[in-house]
Amino acid sequence: MVVPKQTESVSLRLDKNTWNRLKVVANKQKLSPNALVSQILDSHLEWELTAAAAGWVVMPKPFLIELFKIVDGDTIEKIITKLSSRMAKDISLYMRGKHDLNSWISLIRARCIRSAFNLTEYEDETKHELIMQHDMGENGSLYFKTYFQNIFHDLGVKTEFDYTDNTLVIKIEKGKTSSWHK
Repeated sequence: MVVPKQTESVSLRLDKNTWNRLKVVANKQKLSPNALVSQILDSHLEWELTAAAAGWVVMPKPFLIELFKIVDGDTIEKIITKLSSRMAKDISLYMRGKHDLNSWISLIRARCIRSAFNLTEYEDETKHELIMQHDMGENGSLYFKTYFQNIFHDLGVKTEFDYTDNTLVIKIEKGKTSSWHK
């Protein structure tokens, strides 16, 4: 059963130009201005408020694609393996207040939205499958695979990975997992 969100009416004072721009964007997205403002505030609280302090940076995707082309796969794996455990724990603790499987699934979803990656999810009684289309090449897939593989291993989560040049598949086995591993 889905529990509806509890809402509260509030009044905001906005710059007239800002309000006009919000109405234009809402109209293009076929939303009410109220729904758009709610989405913007939710997004800000979920990601923008803490992402930079947690270590995320915004970089042009074409630059990262070119960087992944010139750095060999072994170097990518070595660097991300060295950094992933500490970095992942810091990110999830700072942005979600805990370091567990649900926090990381939430972070993957949020990151895909902000990076304009397609994310498809399938779930059954035994597994949760995430299919992330990033379009950043084979070394991009290798980077994401190695990063998430290390994170889920540290969390004690059984996973399987597969990837193509532009897509990563993460199969997460359902069951008891630990929420705090060193």
